[in-house]
This record gives sequence, C-alpha cells and structure tokens, in this order.
Amino acid sequence: MQSLSSIGDYKFILPAPELRRYFSSYYFVEISTPGRVEQDDLLYPEWASARFMLEGMIPASLVPDPVVSVPRASMTGPTSRACHVRCSFARLAGIGMLPAGWSRFVGTNASHFANAVFDVETETAFSLFGAIWADIQGLQDNREIADIFDKHLLAALGPEYDREEEIERVHAALADPEITDVGQLAARVGLNSQYVERLCRRVFGFPPKRLLRRQRFLRSLGARMLDPDLKWVKVLDASYHDQAHFSRDFRDFMGMSPKAFLDMPRPISKAALRARAEALGQPLQVLHGP
Repeated sequence: MQSLSSIGDYKFILPAPELRRYFSSYYFVEISTPGRVEQDDLLYPEWASARFMLEGMIPASLVPDPVVSVPRASMTGPTSRACHVRCSFARLAGIGMLPAGWSRFVGTNASHFANAVFDVETETAFSLFGAIWADIQGLQDNREIADIFDKHLLAALGPEYDREEEIERVHAALADPEITDVGQLAARVGLNSQYVERLCRRVFGFPPKRLLRRQRFLRSLGARMLDPDLKWVKVLDASYHDQAHFSRDFRDFMGMSPKAFLDMPRPISKAALRARAEALGQPLQVLHGP
C-alpha cells in the first residue's frame, strides 16, 4: 500500500492569539494520489469549517447522499454526519470554526446551516469568508495565507459580548466525558434545560442530546483511530451500554458499520487525524474544548 505521507501533506497554523477562542486552527492540505487515481474517504462530523480550494477539486457529500461537486470556496455548517470525499489531487486552505466563532463571526442560527455546504461567494451569511477568498486566490505560501486570514478576522472581531462566556461554558461541558445527559449539562453551566436547548440549536447547530451523543461517539472513535491495535471494547466511552449500542451510533453518524469503516483504506483521513493530533493535541476538531 502507498504510504500515507505520499497521499497527503497536512499543516496546521494557529490563528492570532485574539482569535483562538473562536477558531480551532488554520489548516493546509495537499493531496496527490499515486497515478492520480481517485481515492474515496470519510471525514468525521465536526464544527463549522471554511474551505478554500486553491488547486484541484474534492467532490463531497454528507452520507448517505451521492458525491457531488462543491463550490471552490465553501462553508460547511456544523455536521452530525460523516462527509464522503473523493479526490486524486487538490490543494486547499481551511479555517476550523468553534461555536463561539460561529456566534461572533456568522451570528445566524446555526441549525439552519447544519449538515449542509454553502458557497461563500453567494451566501450572505458568509460574506466575510467570501472576502477572504478573494484575497488568497493564486497564493502559494501557507504563512502568507494564514496572515490574510488573521487580517480579515481581526478586522471583523469587534468587542466581546456577554454571551460568549455562556457559550464557552456549554462548549466545555459538552467536551467533558463526565457529562452524559442534558440535565447534567444544564446543571454544570447553571442554565435551565429549555434555555440550553435553544442555545445549542442556535450556536452549536443541534439539540444538546445529539451533541452529547456526537461527543461520546467521536471520543471513542478518535481513541481507536490513534491506536488501531485496540479493540473497540477498549475505547468505548463509559456511557455506552455495550458494543451494540456503539454500533447503532456508528451507523447513525458514519453511515456504515464499524467493520465496513475499518475495511476502507481511508488514506486521507488517517493521515489528517494523526497530523492534527501531533500538531494540536486532539485528533478531531470536535474534541477541542473552548
């Protein structure tokens, strides 16, 4: 099998310090498969992300939809389904957005954009990212592109507002493996359950129950991907009743069984997961706390 390093190269650059509570990272990906043969892969559910296709194309879809062409400059809202991608050659730059970043820099109801991809040049909610795209086209240097990201985002930052700390408390509680149900989540952040429900839909894209399910699933999956020699039973989150319970979640979020997933070569996502863990300390964007 071709080595992963020959399939893709992944670089991560942290945003300016003032932006790090809003964005998980800037990331830069170069993919070139042997003989330019198309490779299919699955990307994991995540928070919102802006992607700018500098060269080549990566057709994609959220499972189980068929793979289609996507805009060269796009915003994917928060997702609770895996993304099926197909690629032979591409170079892209991206911006990983945390929930506080969505609230500050987009501001619209995240549930209206969840599990969908939008063209930043035509969707008015993402006009800031359309302006970024106009400034980076044709550039080759990752650091230069990251500096332009910083320039636009810092200019749009504006003053902090009261609800940012509230959003970050909810985000921290979602990332805590000790929090397993909505009642515990509401008690941890000191808010009533109905308010947490509305806040999660508006800023995080999904009801809190689904967000907690997604967290426990990706904690388990991330641990297994970092150590492929482990059996599933060794990595399952403590709130899973048994492996059958986990398998039901697997089909829900990934669109296939755990066995079918492990049987896929997944050269792109394997390399990306390891590179992210080495650079940022977590293998998946969703596992980053605020």
